[in-house]
Amino acid sequence: MSDQLPDVDPAALDALRELMEDDYPLLLETFLADAKLRLTQLREALVIEDLEAFRQAAHSFKGSCGNMGALALEQACLIAERAALEGDTSAASNSYSRIRERFIRLQAQLF
Repeated sequence: MSDQLPDVDPAALDALRELMEDDYPLLLETFLADAKLRLTQLREALVIEDLEAFRQAAHSFKGSCGNMGALALEQACLIAERAALEGDTSAASNSYSRIRERFIRLQAQLF
């Protein structure tokens, strides 16, 4: 499903760039650091099969992705959150892989 969305909303990034001015690079660094933390939380939650922790991490990551205009990654996080809510460990694991792929693509586009 998230393959249908662009990785980034250029208008959102332009708005952030205009709003943040010289602090825009710091915003990107902060987002990337937070994203790496969320990826770690998602992976660790899967390892111990804690779907509530997985859902919470996916939900938080979804919000920060939305703020950054990271559309495909935001959608992947939504899918992960739903999988956790449904108690589907296999779908959660698949969604984690999708989130990692989207994050790698996004990183390449932001820098």
